[in-house]
Amino acid sequence: MDKAQVPGEVREAELERLMQTYGGLLTGMCTMLVRDYALAQDIVQETFVRAWRKLDTLRGGEKSEKAWLCRIAVNLCRDQQRTRWFRLVDRDESALAQWSVPADETVSDVLEAVGLLPVRMREVILLHYYQDMDAEEMAGSLGISVSAVYRRLRRAREKLKLLLEGAEDDE
Repeated sequence: MDKAQVPGEVREAELERLMQTYGGLLTGMCTMLVRDYALAQDIVQETFVRAWRKLDTLRGGEKSEKAWLCRIAVNLCRDQQRTRWFRLVDRDESALAQWSVPADETVSDVLEAVGLLPVRMREVILLHYYQDMDAEEMAGSLGISVSAVYRRLRRAREKLKLLLEGAEDDE
């Protein structure tokens, strides 16, 4: 076998592993951030394209690769949210209707409430609870300080609590 082919094959295998390991998690996170399943799939695909291009820059273990991929995906979601097209598209349909949600009504209510949070709050909630990241990893993924992560997380929890209490009052 030609030695020049080995690095490409190794890179391809590594990308395949990353896609298998993190594809579903990134799709769920992006769906909640942009509230559109098809758009989230496109963003995740672009995340892996960018990861493929920079795969040789990835250093460290499993935690750093997860944070690295999340940072790419979050930045792509932010870029998408800044576009004129994104702001003009009617998003009446809940992302939860397009994405598989557990049958448990409480879980559905929580996911719906998370979807109503402002983007910055939604990001920290999704990274902390959905991606199971610690504050340092979240800071790296979002490009902010650890103390800013704690502030956003605290505010997001408070806002989420108010949203969920309001939903209980409506019933």
